Amino acid sequence: MKNRLASALMTASVIATVGFLAAPSAFADEGPSKTPLEEYTCTSSHSGNTGSAKCVDLSRIDSYRAKVTCTDSRGIKSVFHGPWRGGHSGEWSSFTCPVNSFFYKAGYEVELA
Repeated sequence: MKNRLASALMTASVIATVGFLAAPSAFADEGPSKTPLEEYTCTSSHSGNTGSAKCVDLSRIDSYRAKVTCTDSRGIKSVFHGPWRGGHSGEWSSFTCPVNSFFYKAGYEVELA
């Protein structure tokens, strides 16, 4: 009787292990779920030598700012930041590249509280 019980438990354990090892492929197709803090939208743009960013759908305690990359006449790139804006404001944060440098790209930086 003990041998049958042990055999049954061993078989159940093997079936559970095989099922567990096969299951991760099913979960891989679902993709990551977003938390409420990740449900915001940011936009970046530029005009001339000025880069700007604006975010919406953040909470009041979150913040964002423009992240502007400029390049000088030698091709050296430097990153600058616009002022922090409150997450709920939806205002543009902007930075203009210094004299003797040129706009390269605009992005944004978000700080979730």
